[in-house]
Amino acid sequence: MEITFTVLAAFFAVIIGVLHVANKKSVLSTFSNYAVGERSFSSWFVAMAYTNSWWPGATFTAFFGLGIAAGVIGLYALVYTVLGVIAMYFIARPVWKWGKRFDLRTQSDLLALRYGSQGVKTLSSCISALALFPWLVLGLQAMGALVQWASLGQLDVTTSLLIGVGVIAVRQIWTVQMGMRGLIISDMVQGIVAYVGSSVLCIGLLLFLFGGFKNIQELPPAYLTLPGFDSPVGGWYYFSLVAAGIIGSLCWPMIFTRIYTGGSVGEVKKGVIQTMVISLVFYGLLILVAMAAIPMLGGAANPQQAWFVLTQSAGGTWLLAAALLIVFAATMGFVDGVVQSLGTQVANDIVGVVRPLRDKQEIIVAKLAMVVFVGLGLIVAYNTYDWPNLVNLAQISYQVIIQLSVPIFAGLFWKRGNKIAAIVGMVSGTAIAIGMSIPYFAEAGTIPWLAGISAGLVGVAVNLIVYVVCSYAFPSTILERARVSDLFDRAKAGVAVDADGESSSLLTASETAPSA
Repeated sequence: MEITFTVLAAFFAVIIGVLHVANKKSVLSTFSNYAVGERSFSSWFVAMAYTNSWWPGATFTAFFGLGIAAGVIGLYALVYTVLGVIAMYFIARPVWKWGKRFDLRTQSDLLALRYGSQGVKTLSSCISALALFPWLVLGLQAMGALVQWASLGQLDVTTSLLIGVGVIAVRQIWTVQMGMRGLIISDMVQGIVAYVGSSVLCIGLLLFLFGGFKNIQELPPAYLTLPGFDSPVGGWYYFSLVAAGIIGSLCWPMIFTRIYTGGSVGEVKKGVIQTMVISLVFYGLLILVAMAAIPMLGGAANPQQAWFVLTQSAGGTWLLAAALLIVFAATMGFVDGVVQSLGTQVANDIVGVVRPLRDKQEIIVAKLAMVVFVGLGLIVAYNTYDWPNLVNLAQISYQVIIQLSVPIFAGLFWKRGNKIAAIVGMVSGTAIAIGMSIPYFAEAGTIPWLAGISAGLVGVAVNLIVYVVCSYAFPSTILERARVSDLFDRAKAGVAVDADGESSSLLTASETAPSA
């Protein structure tokens, strides 16, 4: 126990030291600096921040356990991640250029600018905040499980959870103080440990414990094939998993806003390619190790603990400490991203719409919101620690968040879409996703009589149909169409400058400053 806790404490001290130094150099004169880190980061910072926000500590528990329980199906997360990152590459130009030109801080800022509507801004932010909160709870609970393993079973669940959430709460002091800048800097350190470190560990396990891929080659066919239409989950189950992942890959606000933090469009695009490489290497190796461990751990009562069981059996306490350190780094990065995103949304997209705030006021409101969310998360995490269906609630929240995909992607590539279409589509899709998920809560929203298609995808389909119908049924005014065309032109060619050197625009002050 002394070894594991010493390793974790030393790493935590390194993170705090890095943040302390960075905090002395940070300047939070504006809320934009606080929310997007001055739009100044290079591609590797963007890549590691995206990776740290996308692959939480649960990757080494839930997804590793899925690889052991179901085999090759565990690679679905890698498939949708790579395809989703490709989507990020194609939207980087309009998102970053609009963000730089109009001082956008959040995903909902972008929607407000595109549709010229504060209602779209607030509605989308409320949906994303509602969907994010269960993941904050899961992140805090993961810390509790990590502490219990670090104690080698000597601490009970309650004590482990309180210590774990206490560590996260202490870490949030710097997240609250520094905003996005502190988050991006710490993500680099945490990401190197979590994803580079896990890749090295997985290579070592494959070579020295399993002797290569021999175990995988000898697995029964059930572990090497995808479920068919005669399977209990349905023939469309795998498609639903991948499709929902691709659609939702840029709907989570803490991931989307990583585009704003880049120093240029080029840095964002390079960061996208680097993210793809990191994910392919680290997650591919992780699932290969899980599949190689099936003969040893397959059929285990709790496959979510397999990462810790495997490393401890392979290398004793020191290797277990390394495995715990990896999960610790990934969990901190993910929880930090969720908390920062929730606080920024409340200040910028909800309170700031109801009552316009100055920069200092927005920073204060964001900090207070972060504290409140962490406090609520601690309470819920403690009271639901043994609730077996909490993961299903988080998965259903994914069915909700993907409803933002229609106004985001359609709005970025189709000029006709308008605020009525965006609002009615989001409301319709969200209502259907939640309504159809409730009867199938135990199945995490997948619908048996639709051969495994998820409620969220049904909601997205309805959302898109309503969006298109409303766009034609309630056409925009001539002025609004001109405003949107000007936005698209700016994304393609940059900001036009007229003869006297001033930026020319058809956008009014109220339309270009969604947070003003």
